[in-house]
Amino acid sequence: MAVTHVHVDNMASMAAYTPKETAELMSRIGAMRGRARPDKIFFSAFMAGCLVSFTSASAVIATAAPWFQENAPGLIRMISGLIFPSGIVMILISGSELFTGSNMITGIAWMHRRLPLKNLLMHWCLCFWGNMAGALFVMAIIVGYGGVFDNEIFKRQAIATAQLKQITPHWHQIFLRAIGCNWLVCLSCYLGLQAKDVTSKVAGMWWPIFAFVTMGLEHVVANMFFIPIGIFLGAPGISVGLYIWKGMLLFLFLLGCLSCKVLTRIVQASFPQLSETCSVAFSSAASFTSTCTSWERILLLSTGSTISSQNALWRRAIFLPFAAAQSSRIAVARAATLAGSSSALFKHLRLPPSTRFSR
Repeated sequence: MAVTHVHVDNMASMAAYTPKETAELMSRIGAMRGRARPDKIFFSAFMAGCLVSFTSASAVIATAAPWFQENAPGLIRMISGLIFPSGIVMILISGSELFTGSNMITGIAWMHRRLPLKNLLMHWCLCFWGNMAGALFVMAIIVGYGGVFDNEIFKRQAIATAQLKQITPHWHQIFLRAIGCNWLVCLSCYLGLQAKDVTSKVAGMWWPIFAFVTMGLEHVVANMFFIPIGIFLGAPGISVGLYIWKGMLLFLFLLGCLSCKVLTRIVQASFPQLSETCSVAFSSAASFTSTCTSWERILLLSTGSTISSQNALWRRAIFLPFAAAQSSRIAVARAATLAGSSSALFKHLRLPPSTRFSR
């Protein structure tokens, strides 16, 4: 009786793509998503924000055990880590747009010259504000006014989680934890796309998310639920202004302005003809920072710097998306101007197209 020998590489290719094929697949998906209609991108990101908020609320409820919090904190973290990955599984399988994962996918498409820079920046902005809109919707309407955390134990846990993420750590700690978190989230998306069947996708996506939740790292989209629900429930010491600057935008603006300034110096020495482009980039970042500072002041003047009533909470939840939309509009306009004037510079940074493969 003849024995058929199956090569190991052939068996492996049946279950998953190779790393090279996965990068090519991600590039194609990123090009397709980056060229989608803006309304489709936004509502897809809105759905992803909702899904993350649902799993975040589930994690808060599952870890609301005072005795275990004091005597077995590692066990509680592990339980939360086993629950939270369900969000990214639903997002990736349904094709929704999560800001952190989409940054990687569309970024690869841009580096492979399949996606223009203006589409890349537009996609990032729409994903960010779409995720925030979805997270705030579930936080305020479903969980907040729906009374999901009316139980005093759940309420205390939600407030403690918001304080642990926003008040306890320093700015640099939040920033460094976010780097580790996004590293693992992108790895999760990579493994999910590398697998070919649904069971393998779920298994691949689960464990990187389990790792970041267990370590207590900071995910910007998950914090769009954790911190606003703490504000909604009256967490002491947390305000909208503090959340914007400490939890979301501080390092983005500081590093953006700093990097533009450093880039100006480098280009002036290496590419004198592009020095004007870098000056435009630096002035755009500074102007955007000033714009958001004005909006943050309007937020505090319109809603008050402290939480006093449910009406004030509701005004904050409603007003923040308007401020975010205005800032996003200005950012997109300036980014488009910058993209048109700096195409020569980015040609030096882009990678050659990857080798295509036939599925």
